[in-house]
Amino acid sequence: MKKILSLVVFSLSFLVASAQNNKDWEPTGVWPFINQQFRTATVYTGLFHRTKTVVPCNIHVGNQTLWYSQNDTLMEAIPGSVLYVEFPNGDRYMPVSSESRFGRIVKEDSIDGKVARVICVRVVNQKELDQKYLDYINKTKNILQGSTFNVSDIASADAGIVMEEQPLPMLNEFYFQVRGEVFPAKPKDILSHIDSKRKQEYRNFTRSAEIISTNESSILKIWQEFFLK
Repeated sequence: MKKILSLVVFSLSFLVASAQNNKDWEPTGVWPFINQQFRTATVYTGLFHRTKTVVPCNIHVGNQTLWYSQNDTLMEAIPGSVLYVEFPNGDRYMPVSSESRFGRIVKEDSIDGKVARVICVRVVNQKELDQKYLDYINKTKNILQGSTFNVSDIASADAGIVMEEQPLPMLNEFYFQVRGEVFPAKPKDILSHIDSKRKQEYRNFTRSAEIISTNESSILKIWQEFFLK
């Protein structure tokens, strides 16, 4: 499952530190990973002969790929080679698209005797990120072009210590796995996977229940109402 990422080498003393992961951790441009530290996890690979490997892992939020640490080097798993990853705290991640974007399994059920899942992929909110950089650039430009400015203004702008070190704006994208197929939990896709007799009911439900497509509780309401019933 190896794909060495040259120029990306970190000390394992930081990656696998024994301290507990910070629950308040948010990915940054400097460290764009779901977890603050690489955590030892069990990686399952192979379609016909399933194997498992225990190795420090993390999920990269830039493209939601699995990264792991080997011999003090960070590497990215080859797309399509991993079935799922399980961390000691019970979090399980699985690929949800042809690009093998890794999402956390939020809920697991059975539909028609087959495993069914709700999966959440944490992605960078690019629109909000672009706006943050634009605001920062404009602020700096205004200070430099102004006829007067004070030290605190310069320090404030410079303190972008830079934007790279600030938390990345994130949002959730959800997927459903039903009868072996994985598809986005979006209105168009949901409507094509539920009983045709319930399509209008779904439309009415999403209007009345204040359903938000990026909200986990909203997605679970749809899952319970239209896939498990």
